[in-house]
Amino acid sequence: MRATLLISLIFLYSEISFAQDDPYRPLRITDAITLDGKLDEAAWQQAPVMKDFMQTDPNPGDTATEKTEARILYNDEFLYVGIRCFDDHPSRIIRLRYERDYNLGDDDGTGFILDTYHDKNTAVCFCSNTLNARWDCQVLSDGSDNNDSYNTFWDVATNMDSLGYTTEYRVPWSSLRFESKPEVIMGIRISRLVRRKFELTTYPRMDPRTANGWENVSFAKEIVFENLKARTPFYFIPYVIANYSMQQQLNESGTGYEKQTEFLVRKNFVSNETLDKILSNIGADAKYGLSKNFTLDLTVNTDFAQAEVDDRIINLTKYDVNLPEKREFFLESAHYLTFDFPTGNEMFVSRNIGNENGVIVPIIAGGRVTGKTHGWQMGMLDMQTKGIAENDIAPHNFFVFRTRKDIDHLGSFVGGILTNRWNTDSSGTSNQTIGASILKRLNSNLQILGGAAGTLTNANFNLLGPSMYYSAGIYNSSVTKFNYGASIDLVGKDCNPVMGYLDEPNHGFTSGYLGYYFKAPDKSKIEYYGSNLYAEYRWVLTSGARETFYSDLFPSISFKSQANINFSLYQYKIDSLFSDRHLDDHNAIAKGTYKMFNETLNLTAPQKSVYGASLSTSYGGYYGGERFFIAPDVSYSFNKHFQVGLHYEYNHISFQKYLDIDSSTLYQSHLIQLRVNYIFSTKFSLKLYTQYDNISKSISSNLRFRYNPKEGTDLYIVINQGSNTDRYRLDPQLPLIDQQAVTVKFVKTFAL
Repeated sequence: MRATLLISLIFLYSEISFAQDDPYRPLRITDAITLDGKLDEAAWQQAPVMKDFMQTDPNPGDTATEKTEARILYNDEFLYVGIRCFDDHPSRIIRLRYERDYNLGDDDGTGFILDTYHDKNTAVCFCSNTLNARWDCQVLSDGSDNNDSYNTFWDVATNMDSLGYTTEYRVPWSSLRFESKPEVIMGIRISRLVRRKFELTTYPRMDPRTANGWENVSFAKEIVFENLKARTPFYFIPYVIANYSMQQQLNESGTGYEKQTEFLVRKNFVSNETLDKILSNIGADAKYGLSKNFTLDLTVNTDFAQAEVDDRIINLTKYDVNLPEKREFFLESAHYLTFDFPTGNEMFVSRNIGNENGVIVPIIAGGRVTGKTHGWQMGMLDMQTKGIAENDIAPHNFFVFRTRKDIDHLGSFVGGILTNRWNTDSSGTSNQTIGASILKRLNSNLQILGGAAGTLTNANFNLLGPSMYYSAGIYNSSVTKFNYGASIDLVGKDCNPVMGYLDEPNHGFTSGYLGYYFKAPDKSKIEYYGSNLYAEYRWVLTSGARETFYSDLFPSISFKSQANINFSLYQYKIDSLFSDRHLDDHNAIAKGTYKMFNETLNLTAPQKSVYGASLSTSYGGYYGGERFFIAPDVSYSFNKHFQVGLHYEYNHISFQKYLDIDSSTLYQSHLIQLRVNYIFSTKFSLKLYTQYDNISKSISSNLRFRYNPKEGTDLYIVINQGSNTDRYRLDPQLPLIDQQAVTVKFVKTFAL
């Protein structure tokens, strides 16, 4: 009886939502609106007004201190969102960023989130500041995640006046996906940031305890559109490249280095050199709306010359690092194909396409279909890469199909995935992954999830048992009161997702956390304070032997100035190494079990308009040694054009043994990353990213110039250079400049 009552209460609670008024019905118009940020057309005055904005920060639930009003218009071609931002002191409005995809939160601005499928789980987000810089993203998992590399076609204009400012957004319906019906229901959330007050206000009102406040799709205001005309846009996006590369190669006698240069780099598609240089440096993408719900993307000779370079990482963990994707083609619709677990393991990682064993592999062609209809979200991708014989890399065909089905109005879903990598050479070897998952939201804060996946070779289901991955968890996230969560993962000894990422097979892993956070009084400089207790346990699945136990008790304080402090009161770890581990030529750790205590401290300085600073540091045991780590990070904006950021990491580890030999050794690492941006306007930008570490003893620099006169038209000039800082450690001595590459890329989008 008690169990029945408890279950009934849980599901009753899951249906409770924050009260909302009737849906918003925007004004439909027939004429076009002049995009000037002035909102002076008569239609704007006739549109219904949304104005009951609440604070999300610094005092969640309180009324906004500055008045904001929003209106929406639409016609057959565009969605218009107009936001009037009143300000008692317009001269104090902070205006800093010109850059596309600027650092959101540095200056005053507005934004809105549109849940186009009304699934209360995913949405698209558009933001702008008062300088007309644009930022957009895809909101995922009801605001707990986002894809900020997403870009689409839209425009914005802001007008400053004596009362504050007004911002006018114009989004083509062709840039949005939704189900075509006589009456289309979406969800919208609108935000405004008053930077000098650190005040984020949002509409509509929501439960102020909810984490991921303004991105939480569950609390979106229903908005009703009538008779939206389905469009099937077709975009053709060709590119052309001119490039030069130089690399120093050791000569045949091994006595010195010789420059190897190439103009118009070849990908060896055909044997004729001239024809191959042409084919290697032209390509195209295409985007076609199969329907209003589904989009087909095609790519031929895909090139990523303009993509950001990877960050260098000093990895002192036992596991490989799962580096993030930075290529726009794969980022655009990444959430349609993602199948991951809370531990960070993933069954599909797009970086594995065109990047094998650290070698860049040419992508010949590929296609992708993504969309959603009747609660079914689907994504399908197929790519073909070219083999590289000298690196023993076979040509591969990569296929992935991912689907989800909404099961309630809170954003819960069930789904599955199928991947296949097929060697298209004579071997014909193939590797598959199949999986299924469920996520059930009991309310906006509480969710349970589960999943299972298995990996196969040549579709041999007889070996599926030891290659399975099982996962389950429950999580409750709230900005105040109790936070808690627990999860368990079981990974078979033969689990090997060749198209994904797995830290290691043959293990079980369980973790849990419990925390409590208080809301400080409104007049306090503190916003929240509390503490979390986290623990995890990892064991070898086949033997049951413990591998890792870790626990951490860490209080934290968040200030209204956006400063943060968190530190460890008690951090303890037991970890087993099952084989000897070499950090470098002078430092090695013997296999065995190690007990380690550590103290950590993380600080974020109050966020000012022109600078930011943070510091992470720790001290304690490290596999029989003593480790000190410190990592400061600072940024400064000289003006709205010129910004500089510097990140530094230092590790100092002293050991008393080299393996089992009593011999003191010292490991030291330095990592420096310097970013320099000069943003001429919303159309021109120049970025320099330079990295150095003493482990590789090298400097790499990436200089990118971008001219973006309008969305879909880009000219990039990219210069990469690698230099050796310790030229005399080898014989013959290393060259000062190890490699250089200069690339000019022009991309033009044609709407057909």
